[in-house]
Amino acid sequence: MITTSKNRELSSRESSPVSALSMRGKIDVEVLSDFENDSEDIGMITDNEEKYGSLGDLNERVYESQTLKKNEKSEILDSFVVSRFNPSSSNVVCYEEKDDNFDLCLVAMKRGESISFRGNVLVASIYGEAVIMGYRLCGVSSEDVSESLQIDLNSSLIFHPVFSPKTHSLLAIESVEKQKMTHKISHPGIIACSKTKSIINKLLSNIDLSKGGYDTILALLDISWCGIQDVENVASCYNNIFSSNFANNNEKKDNEIKQSKDDFFNIKGFYPIFEVAPGMTAFKIPHSWENSTNQLVTDILDFTLPPISIISGHKNVGKSTFSRYLVNSMLNICPKVAYIESDVGQSEFTPCGLVSLNILDSPIFGPPFTHIQQPYRSYFIGHNSPRDDPDYYLDCLRELITVYRRDIACGPEYGMYGDEQIRIPLIINTHGWSKGMGYDLYLHIISSAKPSHIFQFYSATITNKNLPPLPEYVVSPNDQEPPKVSFVEMIDTPGPSKYSASDRRVLSLFSYFYSTSAMTVKQENVKWWAFDQPLVRRVPWCLDWRKGLTKGIFMLTGEVPLSQLLYALNGSIVGLIGDIDNSYKSEQVDVEMSESKEQESRIIPNYFPCPDFSPPSPTEYTCLGLAIIRSIDPTSHTFHILTPLPSSVLFKTNTIVKGTLELPVWLMLDHTKNSSLGVHGVQWKRAPYMSIESGGGVGNAAQKIRRNIKRRSQKPNI
Repeated sequence: MITTSKNRELSSRESSPVSALSMRGKIDVEVLSDFENDSEDIGMITDNEEKYGSLGDLNERVYESQTLKKNEKSEILDSFVVSRFNPSSSNVVCYEEKDDNFDLCLVAMKRGESISFRGNVLVASIYGEAVIMGYRLCGVSSEDVSESLQIDLNSSLIFHPVFSPKTHSLLAIESVEKQKMTHKISHPGIIACSKTKSIINKLLSNIDLSKGGYDTILALLDISWCGIQDVENVASCYNNIFSSNFANNNEKKDNEIKQSKDDFFNIKGFYPIFEVAPGMTAFKIPHSWENSTNQLVTDILDFTLPPISIISGHKNVGKSTFSRYLVNSMLNICPKVAYIESDVGQSEFTPCGLVSLNILDSPIFGPPFTHIQQPYRSYFIGHNSPRDDPDYYLDCLRELITVYRRDIACGPEYGMYGDEQIRIPLIINTHGWSKGMGYDLYLHIISSAKPSHIFQFYSATITNKNLPPLPEYVVSPNDQEPPKVSFVEMIDTPGPSKYSASDRRVLSLFSYFYSTSAMTVKQENVKWWAFDQPLVRRVPWCLDWRKGLTKGIFMLTGEVPLSQLLYALNGSIVGLIGDIDNSYKSEQVDVEMSESKEQESRIIPNYFPCPDFSPPSPTEYTCLGLAIIRSIDPTSHTFHILTPLPSSVLFKTNTIVKGTLELPVWLMLDHTKNSSLGVHGVQWKRAPYMSIESGGGVGNAAQKIRRNIKRRSQKPNI
């Protein structure tokens, strides 16, 4: 029996289940895991606070000047965030049956008008076309309308979810001119029921197309049932990222004007922006983005094979935003787009610490934490940077590129067999580590991918964020056509962002661990995120490492002795690994385990520490997902884990890998109750491993390496 320093058992007092993976019937609050705060060092790095003679006053004045400039910069307002649309009773028609609890409205817009908003909503185009982040929503055209506009009840009307929190630039819905397309491609979304279409037809009778001169009619539908707005309740730093807070307005008169304009829409969770406010920026598309994207779209139609595009640049220049815009633009002409995420610190479709290959068949309207999904293939790197194991990082990316070429670009399931119109292009988003080893890794990715297009960010004013010129062997290769290199502008934000990269990583973890199975299939009127049920109240799975972990446990970092393995795993985020060959059945596990009686009697599972053993091979294993080891029962050889993965995927797990991903303390607090009273009804003094008091002494916190401190010779002279 392994015990803690307070003589508390690390295990559960309940009996272990018979199967390797089964539902645990009760949560024992006495075995809460050792969860540490994700307190990353955020903010400016200041010099020693001691004063050195006459330089003390000078340094203090310099600090005050820098603080004043920072405050002045933070007050800069973005005028582009204001909607170019004036709602009225003639261009906004709402369904007003309050007893029905059904929020829906039609919005008639003229060409060039746009609605910027904060919140979330379902959008469908009824008439004309509208653009959201590069993707065109197409309705019926004017040629198809006879006397009155009505929806065919037998045809499908598809709504797409749009998420616009203030953690990122706010999205806008813009009415645009109809574009002549050779063929219209429909992408999956939420299909409107017959009741919704009947209500829309009833509301269309109140809109006069000819008199109003409208070019686009949109249907807006409530999506507050998905539960994403409840993320504001998990951590206080995310308050009002979706909801509107009119109490912050200084003038009551302006508040009343805003309220009256919002009342026209009558959609819960949908807050159009009609005046500038601090902390909100608009999503603006530079001309270089449009020109480069249009060229790629043209090449997709002309190329024999689907093109491979690489997005590169320094950190915080807009690579992820541009990748979403590029995906949406390509989906206008492609049924699917392949996407490889190589930025392990800011992943687009998975939590941090993974590299993945995703197949996208629907537009992306929102930041990463709003569209977390199960990838086609993924590998667990276990860190927020490839610095710790660059060789394994490159091996995983090479395998993802190979899988794309073998199974997707030219495969019978996704590729061009049988239909020449089906092209699945590939987008590779690279990391923002652009110096030293990071730049070398970037060149290795280019050599492996052999891209047809390279989109490289640049800035005419901030030259230190520009990448070095590409080598000659990249610009003019001998064994292939040279890639088309396009330089795209860096996004110029009007002020500093309140939310750091660490905050956004935490949001992705929140979204992942609180997601439900309904999010995968986009089921309507069922919660996609269950933030109302804290993780400490959830029933964990039990994983018997004698039967379920036939391959063992890998530790990617640190020298952890075997005697301390369970302590290191307890209360940590781990990767669940399984075989790529899905034919590996649970019956084979029982056969293998029966052949080794010695393995059956081991208290500690098979252990493969780093660097003595290499991580799981990317050609044989894949990452099924992430899990939290909530507690451990050594007597029954059981891990109690929390994960959103379904049982069908969990039964494929045969390996656990631990990296350096830190578990945010917010994930193990009961945010539905007063946290000052304790955790899940247990007082702070009785809760193991957790305390509201600050620790002291050696070993009270994890050691962090500071790589942003300059040498004395590199500091500017004051």
